[in-house]
Amino acid sequence: MKKNVRKIPQAVRNRLRALRGRDIVAGCAMQFSAKAIRDRDLAHLQIELHGDGLHLPERIVPPASQGKYSARNVEGLEVVRKDLPKETNYHAAETPNWGDSYRGTHTVWLPHEAYPRDFQAPRELELVLHCPDTSAARATFVIAARIDEVLSQADPNFDDYLLENLNLLQENLGACGVEAADFSVEEYARTLRLSWEILPPGSRYEAIERLFRGRRPTQQQLDVAKARSDFFARLKPKQLVIGTSGFRRYFGALLENDLAVFENLEYGNAVYVMYENWEQLTQQSRLQLLSGRLGEQFDRVVHHEGWQKQVRLLVEARRQNKGSPPRRGR
Repeated sequence: MKKNVRKIPQAVRNRLRALRGRDIVAGCAMQFSAKAIRDRDLAHLQIELHGDGLHLPERIVPPASQGKYSARNVEGLEVVRKDLPKETNYHAAETPNWGDSYRGTHTVWLPHEAYPRDFQAPRELELVLHCPDTSAARATFVIAARIDEVLSQADPNFDDYLLENLNLLQENLGACGVEAADFSVEEYARTLRLSWEILPPGSRYEAIERLFRGRRPTQQQLDVAKARSDFFARLKPKQLVIGTSGFRRYFGALLENDLAVFENLEYGNAVYVMYENWEQLTQQSRLQLLSGRLGEQFDRVVHHEGWQKQVRLLVEARRQNKGSPPRRGR
């Protein structure tokens, strides 16, 4: 799993400002491959994949072996108070009677100076887990988790508790985030599932309206969506595609059955040109796409000067060379 976070990430701070209400929970949703689960990547949470499907507990206290925050959660923490003056402590030692151990031993207490120590009892916080589809036939599984503790932003120790909860998620699932306290774990899972709507190529305004349905976009987001719509139209698409996943908005075009271009308007820094299995590919996270582990199934074109020309060249090459393997994703 990923390393601990040393401070509350800025993305979490931004999310906290966007939430209504003062009560929040730490939670996240992650997608794991069936292979990773079979390889026991989540065995520490008793998550296993068998012939009859995915098995996972409804709630679990993470084991201490997962990291320092997991260890503190079940073992507690001894804090050395170097902010206080040292005090005299005593430790026991066995000493021979009259200098001869054959005559037996007795206990003596030897003084030493040391800083005071406070013991913080273990909190034994639980992870609440949920998977919306545990079918054995699935190649990937969305697993949502939240820490079973409601945190108040009005609490003077809020940052300390939040950092602890975020790191419990980080150590055990490799990701962290926050949501409103009344946001269910089932809703966490839904935020990671991307659903697509397919529209005729001439329905630009309808596509943009649906793209931001239920949300008031900024003028910049509208301008970007309109500019992408104009660009996609010049590629002569068969259909427009729009997708939503939680707060993420995707806009693109299906050019051929095995050729699609799309952009995540939240990131807004690159266009993805996808080949076979484009719909399955778009279920992957941005970090998974950038990892290079998905082979030659897509190309990523960053919005540097000339990016539109580069996209057109990739599209033309694919259309002219049907059946040839696409270039490796970047």
